[in-house]
Amino acid sequence: MRKDYMWPAITILAWSASYPLMKLALLYMGPIPLLEIRLLAGGLVLTIIARGIVAGKKELVSAVLNVGLFLVCLNLGVELSSNPALAAVLIYTQPAFLIALGAITGEPVSFPRALGTAIALIGAVISAGSVNFDLGALVSLAAGFLWALGTLYHRKHLANEDLMKLNAFYSLASLVMDSPLLALDHRFTMSLIGILYAVLVGLLSQALGFVSWFKGIKALGPSVTSSLGLLVPPLTYVFTFLILGDVPSLAEVIGSALVVGGVALANLEGLRRYGG
Repeated sequence: MRKDYMWPAITILAWSASYPLMKLALLYMGPIPLLEIRLLAGGLVLTIIARGIVAGKKELVSAVLNVGLFLVCLNLGVELSSNPALAAVLIYTQPAFLIALGAITGEPVSFPRALGTAIALIGAVISAGSVNFDLGALVSLAAGFLWALGTLYHRKHLANEDLMKLNAFYSLASLVMDSPLLALDHRFTMSLIGILYAVLVGLLSQALGFVSWFKGIKALGPSVTSSLGLLVPPLTYVFTFLILGDVPSLAEVIGSALVVGGVALANLEGLRRYGG
């Protein structure tokens, strides 16, 4: 059982490190060129490991929500935010949005889940308010909302599909769908170091991160793995400090703690259910 925790640990480290690395890559290119390189590198690796893809109309809709639009907002959020770790915190309001959307669609919501959701959203407001709720904060929150919407769609229509093949398709389909955006954002400085940063982001976040994520879900269950994923935002602050030297403000620390604590509280029931 202890060895099984190696998989979410790899995911957490890969995703946490990718945020400040994205900030470095964005020094050499715009968010859309970075996105395309990320999707190409990650999609090819996932396709090879999964030995194929699954495709269809429902898969295409899910790809738009879970990757195509989501990653556009994620990349823009990182570029426009004062601190990439803050973008990570706001994006990780996804579980709170997921619970809120579930309540709207008729899913029962217990008191701990409602309280945790409220705490997480308050934390997001505090964190975002520390930078006067700039455009980066707004776009990062939009990414969290899209992620939640995509998760609900996946849960309803694609829950029994092969996750590895599905995400391989998501990456490659989004690579094509997002390519017209290059006409709006084609800033690209021909630099070996810039390309290496972009490819590294793709390999870490889109390939290694998702491969280990799926293995963690298989070994530990979705709730345990998702709850451990809450360590990504605080560890992103650590990697951002180590890589970029950025120190978070007190408001960012307090707000981030509330987001992580609130989402953990909201998911406590699921953690207990699948903890064995």
